[in-house]
Amino acid sequence: MTATTRSGRHLGLLGLAVALGVAGCGGGSDDLSTDGTPSATTSPTATATVSTPTTLKGVPVYWVAESRGSFALYRELRDVPDTGGPVASAVAAMTRMRPLDPDYTTPWRPASRVTAAQSGEAITVDLSADALSSTQVGSELAERAVQQLVYTATAAAAKAGTPATTVTITVDGGPRDAWGAVRLGEPTRRAALSAVQAQAWVTSPQEGQVVPAGTVTFTGFGTSPEATFGWKVVSSTGATVAHGSVMGGTGDGGYGEVTFRATLAAGAYTVELSTDDPSGGAEGNGPATDDKSFAVR
Repeated sequence: MTATTRSGRHLGLLGLAVALGVAGCGGGSDDLSTDGTPSATTSPTATATVSTPTTLKGVPVYWVAESRGSFALYRELRDVPDTGGPVASAVAAMTRMRPLDPDYTTPWRPASRVTAAQSGEAITVDLSADALSSTQVGSELAERAVQQLVYTATAAAAKAGTPATTVTITVDGGPRDAWGAVRLGEPTRRAALSAVQAQAWVTSPQEGQVVPAGTVTFTGFGTSPEATFGWKVVSSTGATVAHGSVMGGTGDGGYGEVTFRATLAAGAYTVELSTDDPSGGAEGNGPATDDKSFAVR
């Protein structure tokens, strides 16, 4: 069963960024981190044990951004502190870290406590109440935030080899109204990709990544009319240095990967991936786009 929604007003992404400020601090196929245990070293002249924090590599963390007049989910692969296993660590990072991409954000606030338990294919995530301290979160954004957590938790579980189908979100051990718009406390499944995910997003390189000069391979994910995406690479001076079209997805609403290449010299660039727009902007909300700034060395 999915979370139920009450009425609330829509909040634009710019207003969201102003209202929320910076949410914390911190660093395709999403159901790809190896859980670790802290290693301990003991000084030969002391009896105290010093624990070294473990970092989980490449953990899927989902964010929210405005896309085509609505809110959509985007994913980054992040290295996160192990705060209690893959799921709890991924959700904690979702509330505490900054997205790498400045276009992304989150209505969740840094949670002082996150725990996760899994029984079979059912996950329960319990958060401290400070995770809900944002204000002016309307019903649409609140719904997307619930899916943001559900996608993050289930992706982390799948990557750890323990797939799950439902996530129950509790606050301080029990049900709670989130932002006055969504009731938490019931098992919730992932919504369909077409209902919550962006139709075009660049998955590699990630924002701020440095790649070798020469032939650069770009990957993306999404769905586009007739399975056609447009792409371009722009230099730091604003000049388009490479562009083209590429096939991806299924063309009938199904999502899939997109791959394209460009030969680039050293410098700073931005890559943009867009869905096809047969109407040329005359109908609907125009194409879905995502971009990433990166460097070539």
